Amino acid sequence: MSEVTAQSVYATYEVLKARVTQPVPSDYVRFRAGKEIIGCVKKTLAMKLAGATSDFRLMDSLYLTDENCSSVTARTAAMQKAARILAELGELPEDVGELVDVRATVYDGVFCQAPRLLCRKLGLMTTSIRLTAYDKEGRTVLARRRPGKVIGGGLWDSLAAGLVRASEEPEHALYRELFEEAGLSADDLTVVESARFVQEMPVPEGYLREVVRNYEGRLKEGVRFENRDGEVSEFAAFDCQEALRMAEQEKVMYAAGIGIAETTMTHMGQRIEEKWLHYKGQVII
Repeated sequence: MSEVTAQSVYATYEVLKARVTQPVPSDYVRFRAGKEIIGCVKKTLAMKLAGATSDFRLMDSLYLTDENCSSVTARTAAMQKAARILAELGELPEDVGELVDVRATVYDGVFCQAPRLLCRKLGLMTTSIRLTAYDKEGRTVLARRRPGKVIGGGLWDSLAAGLVRASEEPEHALYRELFEEAGLSADDLTVVESARFVQEMPVPEGYLREVVRNYEGRLKEGVRFENRDGEVSEFAAFDCQEALRMAEQEKVMYAAGIGIAETTMTHMGQRIEEKWLHYKGQVII
């Protein structure tokens, strides 16, 4: 990449978008609750779950039975039961994590809440936040993920990133993750909401379906980073050209690279105009 232009940024964006929008594998089945398709699950796992409890039925899809679909509370209880069963079967660890909000589609409200580690097993749609951060020199500040993490161990990532917990506002999740991962608070930067998009792709734990809400942060001069949750091994700043090159070379988490490409384009006074990348207040036709 010899020069950063709108065309070169968009080309990088297209490469990254293709990596986070992959089809459901052929050995998976849909997961349905009533009329809603709420996920996708490996057929062998669906067979185990349906065989262990009458709350789930396996036909052409894995179905949550009608009596478990009557309310958010009922659906949440069914997801917690599914997590316990899969833990007993050795498909999940005993600690399945805190509850997170689950949506049937991008534009729906909360469909249910589910244990964090169950979501990728059943392809449930969660919401995450990301902070694409820039220092006073205009460089992208990234955090390297701890080696050994199941997904992306050792790769560079957004300065702060993580799932939105059950009933948590995205902005609260942003500042919580910022403190845990970089030791920063709202006083250390200015933040504006950027674009949002949906990742859908196979991952080692199952299938990832995630609404990503990206924010752009401008760090104040002299801020110092301190990881507090043991998930980050180092921090570093990269110029735009280098960060985009690293993203194409798969040295950066895909979603982090999309955040860099999108914010770089806005710095050029342009926007990536397509339905998949949605901006606050944008009307979808």
